[in-house]
Amino acid sequence: MSLKIVKQNETVEADVLVVGGGTAGFVAAIAAARNGAKVILLEQRDHLGGTHSGGMVMMIRSMRHMRAPKSAEHKKVMIASYESSFEDEQLVFSIAQEYIDRMLAIGAAWGITGQATARQLFDPEIAKWVIEQMVVEAGVDVWFYAQVTDVLVSDNTVRGVVVENLKQRTEIRAQITIDATGDGNICAAAGASFEFGDPDEGHCQPLTLYFVMGGVKLEDTLAYIRSHPEEFSPEYVSTVMKLREEGKPFTVLPFKAKIKEALQKGEYPLPFGLEKVNADTVTYMARPMFRNGKFRYDLLSHNMDMAYDVDATDRKELTRATMGMRDIAVRMAAFYRKYVPGYEDAYLVHTAQVVGVRESRRIVGDYTLTKEDVLAGKHFPDGIGRYGSVVDVHDKDGKQSLLLAEVGGSGWFHIPYRTLLPRGISNLLVAGRCISTDNIAQGCTRSQAACMMTGQATGTAAALALKSQVAPRAVDIEQLQKVLASQNQLI
Repeated sequence: MSLKIVKQNETVEADVLVVGGGTAGFVAAIAAARNGAKVILLEQRDHLGGTHSGGMVMMIRSMRHMRAPKSAEHKKVMIASYESSFEDEQLVFSIAQEYIDRMLAIGAAWGITGQATARQLFDPEIAKWVIEQMVVEAGVDVWFYAQVTDVLVSDNTVRGVVVENLKQRTEIRAQITIDATGDGNICAAAGASFEFGDPDEGHCQPLTLYFVMGGVKLEDTLAYIRSHPEEFSPEYVSTVMKLREEGKPFTVLPFKAKIKEALQKGEYPLPFGLEKVNADTVTYMARPMFRNGKFRYDLLSHNMDMAYDVDATDRKELTRATMGMRDIAVRMAAFYRKYVPGYEDAYLVHTAQVVGVRESRRIVGDYTLTKEDVLAGKHFPDGIGRYGSVVDVHDKDGKQSLLLAEVGGSGWFHIPYRTLLPRGISNLLVAGRCISTDNIAQGCTRSQAACMMTGQATGTAAALALKSQVAPRAVDIEQLQKVLASQNQLI
């Protein structure tokens, strides 16, 4: 008996539709549902959390104010010890802290219940499960493998989206839609204006594909670092050794002398899109992974800038870059085995399921947060939360090291609600790294704690708009701030 697929058409309704189940999206869905909305959460992959989980970005930066380094040597120390630091004021709490506490309770994160470190470490694999539990408990209807093929728009108002596969075409009609795709896909398809990359040439920050290496004898690696203080700086060496003795997390910085040696022999893999690298400004880091209540010093996650000048919204470009980055991961494993002590018998365990995209579209909202706003620590009457991350902008061509400028003023700035409202479009909110900022301010707001905070604000605002029977743009800001504050968020 032969069977034939007949495509089915259906229409589904929701109060709030969240498109994208990444770092911002899962929090938006939880917030909307907890505030009384019927929520559908769409995710094109097989897990929630996006780069937070499948992307193996295994630390939340920065739920605290982060200080800027005073010198090049101090920069090394700070980067090495952010994961263990409880210094400076914690600014982000609420759902983000609740999530961390749940991870701590099952040995899937390191730290202290009720607090977060400057760069909070966790197990990205267990994160998938914990996020699913939180979303389901909130009453959210989760759709995995959901590919959005169209946006339903009339009179500059978003009415929902179309989800489609070879078997079925589904129109999801929603009163309010939240774009948490990271790339601002729904906003762009609905006709919202957007900016892209730096203002001069439109180049975006480099991409990363995290990879994990196992079989590392980290004590041998640390012995090499200890015996080469001139390469790493005495202060960095003493800091890392102390953290290791105390069983605390730390970051291993690049082995620049080894990189220079490998470059001379043509054995160091060049990032995708670059013809040469400057060993003095190479950006990569390695961290012991936290699994089942302890650090695994033989299992290290690696983060490096791998692909330059890539439009992550272009399928062909992103495909070529992804294949290039996976090739680099394999060749970086070979570099480590040959050049870095402690890695002689190490092996590549896996590469991330999700590419780490730092920057693509930035949606133009009712207000655009600027570099000046961030560095001055500006307060706004429609602020939905405080944020104090350093400005982390990776250089577009690999010629310079990171920009790590500190937030001024009170040590934090407000993220205005208006940055979450795509200009000229109704019934649509945006959360995550593509909110309305300039390219320097985005170096703050793209990080995970800010994405979680904007996700919670959009989800809460959507639910309040429905209760008041107004559009998201007409939500009572004082009421929104009051509700967020009652849920343990600093305003």
